[in-house]
Amino acid sequence: MTHPFQELWFLPLWLYAEIHYRFPFFFSFLSKSEPEVIADAPHRLEPNRRLPVLILVKDSHLYPCTLRQVSIEVRQEQCIVQRGDHLDQPIELDQKFFWHVIHLDLSSRRGWVELDVRMTLERNGKSKSYHNDNYRTSTHHPLRVFLATDPLPRFPDLHLGDPHTHSNFTDDQVEFGVPLAPACELAQALGLSYFCVTDHSYDLDDHVHSYLANDPDLAKWQTFQSEVDRLGSELRDFAVVRGEEVSCRNSIGRNVHLLLFGQREFIHGSGDGAERWLRTRSEYSVPEVLQLKSGASAAYAAHAKEPVPFLQRLLLGRGIWTDQDLGVDGMTGLQMLNGMLDEGFHEGYHSWIKQLLNGKRLLVIAGNDAHGNFNRVRQIGIPFAAIREDIHQIFGRMRTGVFVNETVSEETVTKALQSGNSIATDGPVVRAFIGGSSGHRSGFGESANSSGIDLELEVHSSSEFGEITSIHIMIGKTGDTSERTAFRFEGKQGFISQKQVSLKEATASYVRIEAWTSEDNPFDRRPHFCFTNPIWVS
Repeated sequence: MTHPFQELWFLPLWLYAEIHYRFPFFFSFLSKSEPEVIADAPHRLEPNRRLPVLILVKDSHLYPCTLRQVSIEVRQEQCIVQRGDHLDQPIELDQKFFWHVIHLDLSSRRGWVELDVRMTLERNGKSKSYHNDNYRTSTHHPLRVFLATDPLPRFPDLHLGDPHTHSNFTDDQVEFGVPLAPACELAQALGLSYFCVTDHSYDLDDHVHSYLANDPDLAKWQTFQSEVDRLGSELRDFAVVRGEEVSCRNSIGRNVHLLLFGQREFIHGSGDGAERWLRTRSEYSVPEVLQLKSGASAAYAAHAKEPVPFLQRLLLGRGIWTDQDLGVDGMTGLQMLNGMLDEGFHEGYHSWIKQLLNGKRLLVIAGNDAHGNFNRVRQIGIPFAAIREDIHQIFGRMRTGVFVNETVSEETVTKALQSGNSIATDGPVVRAFIGGSSGHRSGFGESANSSGIDLELEVHSSSEFGEITSIHIMIGKTGDTSERTAFRFEGKQGFISQKQVSLKEATASYVRIEAWTSEDNPFDRRPHFCFTNPIWVS
């Protein structure tokens, strides 16, 4: 039985803009008698691709209406470069999720453009037009898209993706994600080869028609599995990896989130889902979830060291991953990056190094925790009163590259995430090998049987992300209190840099690489990075 005021617990969360729910007897300035209407587009576009613009309408089954017109104006450097109407005929809307993708040909353009998407809806005989969304208090600013000159930096066997995303199967009182089919199209347009769908455990067990009731038959979970299977059979050169973001108890009894990639059996976790009045204890602890998960899935700590706001700690029992949690047997790794280089990243980075020096083979990934949000984040800033917007945690901004020699698929991506044959990047990419005594070359996540270290590495960047300016080869030895920098290459090195180094005298447990680029770039005037997983040395 749902308590009428249990949803008060959602107030302190970093919320997404589901605007129709409100507490009994409470006024909501954000609520309106029409569906949510959002225009979205990838924040960057690969060369030689048409730009997909997503029109997403939610809850028209509650507020039936007609989409009369969609017109898009494209500006570059304050000049209109394209303008047109993109709806052949009106569309009657009466479903929970409606989506439509419009394709723009901007092949003659490069650099930043702005899209102003005007959508006209008719409901109860009255027409209203909106710019880019219909949220009260939002900025309605144009969508900004970078039209790239070069593809994302990559190697032939390197596939870039976002391992922490949410779909419309995350749908509750305060948030919702993007349907999977258009997500695939927008993800490919910005240069990705895969993404992992990691919807919340406390959403995936909800009744299909009510997020306030649980379904013992798990119909929502089963539908999710079927849709990923269908996409897997239809897509070519792109993969959707099924997953789950499980709420579970850390070593001190606080709720943390665990990402399971390739998981086909549902694992309950509802402690911080505000579904049980005055009960925040999740069903399982971290070790228990690791015992329950399938052997084929990979387990990563979600946004492991991201600070938790006070009210979330107080009311939802949330906490962060402790070093003890990260060291539990069965943990594959941690999500060190979650949309930006912030305090959570730096704390996660130091915890990762600490685990490596303690002898734990812990891996890292980069993700964004995006609920759609291909261009900018729209969240509830003040409950029932205001929308907040920012450009962090955008789909595909932080990327995890996996090395796959076979065809990219859900299975091959999951295996790479399990093994650590991967990198974390927001621009440049790195590959490296250590030659072993048997002649075999070992890559990231592998073990090299060698008395010395003969390392070959290659770094690629592009004009979009700036010239390579820094390459650090880091060595760690089990039992030491810190790593040491074996080699440091500083100064501009162009967009491709190749190095061969030998450390015959070194005794090391692992080698890993960090690379950075110049802030002198047309994309965002900021340096960009790549962190590799270790190559272990025996």
